[in-house]
Amino acid sequence: MSGQGPLSDQALLESLLASLSGRIRSFVLDGDSAPLLADDTTGMVDQLRSVAEGFPSDGSVAFAALHVLSYVHWCRYLALLGDERHAEFEAAMDLFVHLQESRPDLLPPEVRQRLQVQGDTRESDDGLDEATSQAVVILQSDASSADLDRVIGLLRGATRSAGRWHPGRALALSNLSAALYMRSEESSGDADLDEAIDTATQAVAVTPPCHSNLPNYLTNLGLALCARYESRGDVADIEAAVAVGRRAYRALPPGHPNRVGVLLNLSGSLHVRSATTGDLGDLAEAMDLLRRGSKSVSDSDPDLVMLLSNLSTLLMTRYRRKGAERDLEESLSTVRFAVQKATDERARAAPLANLGAVLLARFERLGEAADLDGAAQSLRTAICTLPKSHADRPAALLNLCLVLLTRHERTEDPTDLTEAIRAGQAAVDATPPSSTARAARLSGLGNALRARFELTGDRSDLDQAITLGRQAAKLTPPGHGDAAAYLCNLSNRLRIRFDQGGDWADLTEAVQTARLSVQWTRIGAPETCRALSNLAMALMARYEYVRDLDDLNEAILAGRKAVPAAAADASNLAGMLNNLGIMLRVRFESTSEPVILNEAIDASQKACQVSEPADPRLAGRLSNLSLALQARHQLFRETNTPIEADDLAEAIDLSRRAVELAPVPGPRRASFLSGLGNALRAWLDQTGDQESVDEAVAAFQEGLSILPDGHPDRIGLLVNLGLALGERFAMGGGHKDADAAIRAWSTAAATQTGEASARVTAAERWGALAAFLGRVPSALDGYATAVKLLPMAAWRGVGKTSLERLIADRSGLACDAGACAVQAGLPEEGIELLEQARGIMWAQMLETRTDLSALAEERPILAAELIRVRTSLDHFERVQLEE
Repeated sequence: MSGQGPLSDQALLESLLASLSGRIRSFVLDGDSAPLLADDTTGMVDQLRSVAEGFPSDGSVAFAALHVLSYVHWCRYLALLGDERHAEFEAAMDLFVHLQESRPDLLPPEVRQRLQVQGDTRESDDGLDEATSQAVVILQSDASSADLDRVIGLLRGATRSAGRWHPGRALALSNLSAALYMRSEESSGDADLDEAIDTATQAVAVTPPCHSNLPNYLTNLGLALCARYESRGDVADIEAAVAVGRRAYRALPPGHPNRVGVLLNLSGSLHVRSATTGDLGDLAEAMDLLRRGSKSVSDSDPDLVMLLSNLSTLLMTRYRRKGAERDLEESLSTVRFAVQKATDERARAAPLANLGAVLLARFERLGEAADLDGAAQSLRTAICTLPKSHADRPAALLNLCLVLLTRHERTEDPTDLTEAIRAGQAAVDATPPSSTARAARLSGLGNALRARFELTGDRSDLDQAITLGRQAAKLTPPGHGDAAAYLCNLSNRLRIRFDQGGDWADLTEAVQTARLSVQWTRIGAPETCRALSNLAMALMARYEYVRDLDDLNEAILAGRKAVPAAAADASNLAGMLNNLGIMLRVRFESTSEPVILNEAIDASQKACQVSEPADPRLAGRLSNLSLALQARHQLFRETNTPIEADDLAEAIDLSRRAVELAPVPGPRRASFLSGLGNALRAWLDQTGDQESVDEAVAAFQEGLSILPDGHPDRIGLLVNLGLALGERFAMGGGHKDADAAIRAWSTAAATQTGEASARVTAAERWGALAAFLGRVPSALDGYATAVKLLPMAAWRGVGKTSLERLIADRSGLACDAGACAVQAGLPEEGIELLEQARGIMWAQMLETRTDLSALAEERPILAAELIRVRTSLDHFERVQLEE
């Protein structure tokens, strides 16, 4: 409340004054101390102070409250015995100092005498006033570190030498607190903050309610408390900061010169507490304060810029919590107005930094590249203008890091990534180790380092990113609004390192961290979909190695929950639907449930429908839908269900569109070409269309031309190219196609970087086609190669599903290899191949464990090494989900 209190406060104040006055009279006139020493008196005194703070300093209420409070403490001092008397005496004298200024005749004789003795010591008294005047002049200028040191030394000495009840003591203490707070911002000194809080608390304690300076003293105390919370994370500090901020606002008289400062401090404390507790009510209260402040100043008032800039920041915070586009748009219009109203570069720096953050958020929602460029320009200008010691500079550096990182992900410009890492490191370096703000900066730098790892493959970048992620998570309490996001980032990095090195501990920690991020995500928060999607990716990674359907089912459950959580954001919704479609298709491959496949197709179709046409991820989504439709076409063929030609025709069209949307040669285009080739082969099988096989061959050949030798995806393209060429040969294509098919398969079989079971398939196909052509020596080479590769394909680390498929698909290999050797006139070699192939298959059927989970529990290091090897061998089949 500002100014005159409402009737309820007036009535309460009058009641308290009357009750306490009555107790004073009972003691003074009747010698009855019982009412004055009753248990409720202290509570009534505190209540009177609180209520009186809402009334003007120049009215009758101020005088009555000062008079009654000073005499309550004095009379209790006289009535009490023991150590309690001292505290009452000090409280009374602190108030009598102020009563002396207006009505010295009302002071008790003993008090008057004590104050008179102090007043006779004029030198020290004048020294305090002079020191305070000098300090105010310095603090209102651009004080250097040396200036702050001088002010602090000056005020410390003056307050120690001045009388205990000097009327200017509170002002000197408050200015000392302000100087200590300012120095702590530059030096990150917790000792300065502790002393700032102690001196500000003293200044408030010796100041009566209704005093015109009380709002300033409370505001200085609140600033120091909030800073210490951000440094140490003690929730009691931010609770106290909000409480004193509200007291300061309540104590504001009309036209107070520091009204805006009080509003900014209280709104800032509420904002910080909201980030800690997630209470949107604190945000609403803070925004209401800033809106009132903005309306109370003129358009030419320099304070308007700071009010508007801070309001924009609060609107952005609420947008990130609730995802309402209107908050984003209001934040943008508000901060642009603040930039427009700033009269010089220095005043423009803070709102420009905020503008950069808002433009980044709008890019993330709408995908307009101009917003990214504008954000980078605004932040660079702000950083160049802000002094290195300015409190807003580290946040601006972090946002520049995030903007440049986002632009790098879009344009793949390495200079953006280099600058992003440099800005992120500068933000971390400028933040004290124990600051709560450090977590966001550690996480942002970690994201940039992870991106550089993906660009260069430098493992040290990924290791450092994980270290930074762990530090960020450790610095952030569970209830903090960003805790879930930091855990998501850490989980992703751990999962990536597992993919690289196969350390089972990394994958275990990734799953645990992802689960924790879901638990710590607030219900209905925009980050819910990301936390759920991240959990799904971690579980899918583990499923691919252990083949535990419980992991797959939990991943699908998380994916299903992520879809409605992303409904308000079309760009995220498309990714969540795409991931769900992929996971459901993987489950169909394991369980052959038609209803699951239909759900996968539905999710993938919706993902494509809600994707923006310019979204670079659309090509992958189209390809995934094509694969799902191809799977349903194959299911219909295997179950003799009437085939829907539309499924296959649509799959081909989708694959063609995916290829068109990925014009740059690379693994993505090669993958889409492979999908297109397989769809065209299925079309050939259904329709006998000669042109489809020609297009399939061309697709596989282009895919191979894109991928470098040694790339693990080459083997799949080689196998499929051989199949397409073999089919064209069967349609009358001539021996040239047969020769090319055998070359493709023999090359695939010799490719050591591909999946072992695919190499077996290639070798067996090579042998079969060569045998058909009567090329017995070549056929025997093919079959012999297939048998020699079997131990690699059927080793004990292979998952149960993959092994069962391998045994079923290779049931005739032993006989075919033996027969070919006999035909070549080498019966002994035939028997050897027959026994070797049968021995491998039988040993695996009888002895292989179902998965590596038991081994991981007993011998985690050995299991991790087996998984690392399997990672390399099975890379071809990895599922690629969107982050």
